[in-house]
Parts: sequence; C-alpha cells; structure tokens
Amino acid sequence: MGSRTPLAVLALLAALGCHKATEDTCAPAQEKADVLAMTREYYLWRDELPASVDPAASATAEDLLAALTARTRAEGRDRGFSYLASRAASSRFFEEGRTLGYGFGYVTSGGTLAVAQVFPGSAADSAGFARGDELLAVAPTRAGLDDASSQAPALVAAGTFSAALQSGVEGTTRWFRLRRPATGAVLEVAATTGAYGLDPVPGGGTPTVLTANGVKVGYVQLRTFVEPAAPLLRAAAAALRQAGVTRLIVDLRYNGGGRLSVAEVLGNLLSPGHADGDVMYRLKANDGHPELGATVHFSAEAGALSLERLAFIVTGNSASASELVPNALQAWPGTQVALVGERTYGKPVGQLGYADSACDWLLELVSFQILNARGTGSYFQGLPDADWTGVTVAAADDLAHAPGDPAEACTAAALAWAAGGTGGAPIPAAAARRAGSLSLHPRPTEAQRALPGVF
Repeated sequence: MGSRTPLAVLALLAALGCHKATEDTCAPAQEKADVLAMTREYYLWRDELPASVDPAASATAEDLLAALTARTRAEGRDRGFSYLASRAASSRFFEEGRTLGYGFGYVTSGGTLAVAQVFPGSAADSAGFARGDELLAVAPTRAGLDDASSQAPALVAAGTFSAALQSGVEGTTRWFRLRRPATGAVLEVAATTGAYGLDPVPGGGTPTVLTANGVKVGYVQLRTFVEPAAPLLRAAAAALRQAGVTRLIVDLRYNGGGRLSVAEVLGNLLSPGHADGDVMYRLKANDGHPELGATVHFSAEAGALSLERLAFIVTGNSASASELVPNALQAWPGTQVALVGERTYGKPVGQLGYADSACDWLLELVSFQILNARGTGSYFQGLPDADWTGVTVAAADDLAHAPGDPAEACTAAALAWAAGGTGGAPIPAAAARRAGSLSLHPRPTEAQRALPGVF
C-alpha cells in the first residue's frame, strides 16, 4: 500500500553486523531480533516505541511488531501498514501483477457483502460471479451452504470470513451462494483458488472516451499500482492524447496503493506542465535517518496529457498511492482537480522493505511520511482534509452498473463535473476514521492490502 521504489530491501546481516556462523539466521528467534532492531532504527515514529519489549513474550515476529506499534495503531497512524510478508510473494505481486485466490473483490453495502469486481480469467470469472452479486453463504461443500455457521453475516460477525475462504491456499475449493439483485435469482457455484492476473488497467491501451455536453472526457480505471500497470497507463494516455482529450476521469475506487514508481508515472502523465523538475512529493523519514527521505520531481513523459479538468473517483478503499497522486497534483495551479465519490482511507505514509537476504520474510515498515510540494500530508482520516484545495463531489459506488458506465453514479458525477459542471454536494467532513475493506482480513496478503476486499 505504498512501497518506496526502487524497493529498499536492506540486508540485515549488513545493517546489524554478521550473525554468528552457528546461528540459524531464519529461525523465529532471530527473525524477532531482527524485526526489533529494524523497527527501533527505522520506524517513522521510533521515538514513540515502548522503552522495553521482550521478544520472547511474543509468539511470532508478527506479534512482536504488533506490540511495538500498538500506540500508533491505536491512534490510527499505523493501521497495520507495518507488516511482515513473504519476499517471494511480494515480488510476484508487484513485479508480475499476479496473485493467488478466487479472483473477486467485495465491498460492504447496506449490511451485506457484495461483489464489486471480478478479475478476468480467474476462478470467480469462470464460475459466473458478477458485479453487484450479494454473497450469502460460503462452505466447503454445496450441502454446507445451508448451515447457519456458513452464512456470510455469521462469518463476518464471528470474524472468520477470511479464514472460511482460505483464499491464500492454492487448490482450495469453496461453494458460494450468491443472489443477483437485478433478478432476485439465487446461484450456487463452486470455485477453486489459483493464480490469476490483476488486470491493473482494464482495457489496457484502449481507454474509454465519454461525451457530455459536447465535451470529450477520457476514462481510465487503475486497479492497483503494480509495475505492469506503467506501460498500460502510458498506452492509455497516448490514445487519449491522440483523441484530443483534455478532460479526464481516473477511477481509483478500489485501489489501495502499491509501488510509488507507478504513482510517479501516473503523476507525470497527468501533469506535463510540471515536467521541468518541480516537486511532485517529498518523503520525510525519522530524525535519525534523514537520508531515507527523498524529494521526487516531475519528469517528462512523451505521451503526457494537457488537462483542463481531472477527476479522481475514490472511496474508503482508495489509499496510499491513490491518495498521493491527487494530493500532489492539487498543490499546483493549472489543472482543476476533483475528488468524486467518498472520503479516502487515509494513509499519508509509506514503507521501506527490510529483509535478511538469506530468508523469505520481508518487513514492510512505515519509514516515511508523504508530503506534497506545499508540505501537506497529514490526511490520516482521508482526503479531502483541511488542506485540500481542489473540488469534491459526493457520490455513492453504484454496484448496479459497471465502473466507467455513464449510468453508474460515481462515473456520472465525475463526467458531469469534468465536462464543465459545477459538481454537486461536496464530500462530507470526516466524522470517523475509515475502516475500508481490510477490516475482514485479520492478516491480509499483499493483494488484499493493495486491493482491499480481494479474495
């Protein structure tokens, strides 16, 4: 949900001094010792860590990290943004744009779980899942769908929804009972977990061009900031430029972030007027390691768009890099920038990756705050915040229509504003911290962090 790029993987053996030859550098005890040392050294809020923590009191390195970051998590600054992952799985996700699971993403809607997106070529796609389907029950067998404990509300209430699906285990088969709201039909289908592509820019290099009030408005959906998205974004921008588009909608409604290098590509494609070395964003590290900070400047992209109006569709699942780009662009005069939809998740910080090169684990540790050219970036309760100077237009995610369909509520609101309208009701001020769809993932995978709600 916001890894600095190039991903800084610091070898613990070099940072801490070589382990003794007799030690198992990948043993749980050594992993906990390394996590403790790295957190005390590089954590953004290292001065707020507990003065004394006994690694032996924590069953796992993950438990130790949770104990270390308990204060910042309770205060909403690090809501699980620091975590441990598999280096191999992280590389597959960010570099290859592939993950393991059933291939659908959900949102909560009116107290129900509803399918929000289905990934092409996935098991869910083959089984016939569709956007808007209500997920009623999940069970290992078809007969089990009638069990009270298999009903989706019961699983959510018990906190076992994620465990019931076992989506991270290849070859897991589950039966799903779905209700299609448009017809009331109830479907019972089986799906088996497997690897699938993330389709980060649906439509690839062939973006949609909509028309409103005689004005052409481009539409691009970006599902996640993985590396395979960069060439697709460039291709889409080139096509929109060729079509003469000067108004654009970028749909980030389910995008929980990803690589900052891809965020930079998007920022450069959307802001050619600043491709001369102006500041896009800054990274501020802790006082002990200012060298980990950086200033990132705009740079020229051949297919960059000259835009008059730029609308970002966002929801409570839009986080990290999905917040960085609009926050960076609204700091400069020129293109009018709008947020359309709902308040974002609230993650103005990012991680650096730390690892022992001999082991598969990777510590993704909050190590910097992300600031725009004006020095603002404290939107822990989401955007818009008090420092937001762009436009906001409130709209609800409309599961009855596909994203990019002019009849879909968020797309319609963004289209009306981008084509020259004044917008509608603004996004309300923050009343409470956004939970997003990570709430049903006790220990989310890389895919579930970057694409909240994905299984």
